[in-house]
Amino acid sequence: MYKILSLDESGKASYKHASELFILSGLIISEKFKIRLDNKIRKLKNKFFGNEEIVFHSRDMYRRKGPFSVLKDEKTEINFWSELISILNNQEINVVFVITDKNKSKKNGWLAKTILKRSYLLALTIFFNIVKESSSKGKIIVESDPTQDQYLIEAHNSLQSQYFEYKNFITSLSLVNKNNMDADVQIADALASIVGKLYTKKKLSKIENMKKRLIERKLLGKKSLSRLEKLP
Repeated sequence: MYKILSLDESGKASYKHASELFILSGLIISEKFKIRLDNKIRKLKNKFFGNEEIVFHSRDMYRRKGPFSVLKDEKTEINFWSELISILNNQEINVVFVITDKNKSKKNGWLAKTILKRSYLLALTIFFNIVKESSSKGKIIVESDPTQDQYLIEAHNSLQSQYFEYKNFITSLSLVNKNNMDADVQIADALASIVGKLYTKKKLSKIENMKKRLIERKLLGKKSLSRLEKLP
């Protein structure tokens, strides 16, 4: 059985970017469950936005812009997130977060590329260990960014060189964009920003508290494979 790690990000590793954090956000699901998840998310999109092809993008959803303007209605927004969270509560969905505090990494003398290298290496190592321990195989799907894809590929190749078993367990790495319509990648994006707020302990809205409780359930579940790691 194949497990899939779907990765996206929040913030930028560059110190010129205003973000305080660089976050890799990942969903781990089985290949079989991916189809079921896609069907459920399509129905949800059609119900609230009248378009099952709409792409979840955390920034637009948070700002309630464009096709997400319907979320300006508080009742609609609560109902939407309640239904999405209900879907994500499934035990077959695990999450992996790697959070880099850029102020700390800068004090440690890390370059932006160091943040990227170490973040990708840690995320892929976590997934590799999960796949190996479950005696399954793994595929990695990542939201592509031409400015940093090379560091992801370097991390993947480094693990292949370092661990002979890696290439037996992790059989593919795919770079996709949002038009590939991977619901799991879109959800990883949607969850990334709330993890950042949890780390900085900023005041949360009612909707954000709903997301917080979802992530806490994932991380604290007895049989959960979910992980949250911090760098440096």
